[in-house]
Amino acid sequence: MNPQPPRSGVDAGNEKRSEAGAHPEQPRWARRLRHLLLCLIGLLYAASIPWYRGDAPPSRIFGLPDWVAVAVLCYAAAAILNSAAWLLTDIPDSIEDDEGHGR
Repeated sequence: MNPQPPRSGVDAGNEKRSEAGAHPEQPRWARRLRHLLLCLIGLLYAASIPWYRGDAPPSRIFGLPDWVAVAVLCYAAAAILNSAAWLLTDIPDSIEDDEGHGR
């Protein structure tokens, strides 16, 4: 029985990823929670845009115009959610090339 010839580097890497799945060591709930956090960050950035302002003079929150205070609070919440999303991100200690050597 003849062994199959080795595949090119690109194909071999794709085959390894497809066999192991996208993130084999990361639980499914962690991936879903990370995606949810990233979606919430996007919504916070959209909420920080002051498109809801009318012609009335802005009220003050913490000594700032209301739209500035809302934007700052949205950015702070986005930073907290971003740090939580990074805690759920699995980062390998080394990157292996096609021959199995770590860098």
